[in-house]
Amino acid sequence: MKLLVTGGTGFIGSHLAEEGRRRGAQVAVLGLADRPEERANADLLARQGVEILPGSITDAELCARAMRGATHVFHLAVAMREGGKSDEFFETVNLEGTRRLLEAAAAGRVERFVYCGTIGIYGHRAPGITNEESPLRPGNIYERTKVAAETMVRARAPEVGVPFTILRPADVYGPRDQRLLKLFKGVSAGRFPLFGHGSGRRHMVYVDDVVGAFFAACERREAVGEAMIVAGPSPCTLRELIELVRRASGSRRFGRRLPLGPMLATAAVVEDVCQALKLDPPIYRRRMDFFTSDSAFDTSRARRVLAWSPKVELEDGVRRTYEAYRAAGALA
Repeated sequence: MKLLVTGGTGFIGSHLAEEGRRRGAQVAVLGLADRPEERANADLLARQGVEILPGSITDAELCARAMRGATHVFHLAVAMREGGKSDEFFETVNLEGTRRLLEAAAAGRVERFVYCGTIGIYGHRAPGITNEESPLRPGNIYERTKVAAETMVRARAPEVGVPFTILRPADVYGPRDQRLLKLFKGVSAGRFPLFGHGSGRRHMVYVDDVVGAFFAACERREAVGEAMIVAGPSPCTLRELIELVRRASGSRRFGRRLPLGPMLATAAVVEDVCQALKLDPPIYRRRMDFFTSDSAFDTSRARRVLAWSPKVELEDGVRRTYEAYRAAGALA
């Protein structure tokens, strides 16, 4: 195996690259190193013998160079949390970048192209249990471009002879995750603001379980042409997640519960003003989805097609994540 991981300097991508090396594969990662955590991940992977190709999937020449000799591709590079960017920016990275990468894969000998989708395409407040056939409700430009990219992969990959699989991970967490670090920091210090009641469901999945699903997608012939949800053993409420973090940290209290409505209005105003000024907003509508989400997912298709199942229960995963943060000095 010669594995290419786009977005490989990010949280999930760096874990995929590490696992590739553990399995004896040649591994290259294509990704940016603009943030401190991305630079740290790039340094970590380089020490393990991973080839680092800094840059963007919008660079056609770089994509072609990265793809040379690749047998398997994990495509995770994405514009996701750039709150102040235009719609065209998301379309260029998430849709045109994917198209460019797929064309580069067609020119090589890629045996499997695994596209990382998102469960966000089903919306953030879905009653009942969501499965792959549930209605799509993308609510922002990130999710709309992810839907468009999936559609393009489904149509284009068979035309150019690239076997593909689409995985839609739920809320991924684990060591090196920056998204939940603020929650762990706040709860550990007893200063986490919980906006609203925290009764909405979320379906967490530990990063090791996601990594297992990606490699199973490489190995299983049944996975070709399939799109599958990848989620943890069971959903929880936000309040339950916070309580598990509090127990792992030993904190006496998590913080304070605050009204949700005023914060939603503030986020909307800040985002609109910053977008007009072409600035990255410190808070924006999509960031507040963390407090308003309410979804749970059926993973039976991934279990059947990939012969895979999530192994890490939430309490154990939260404890492992807390210990990794503490060992890295991230909670100081």
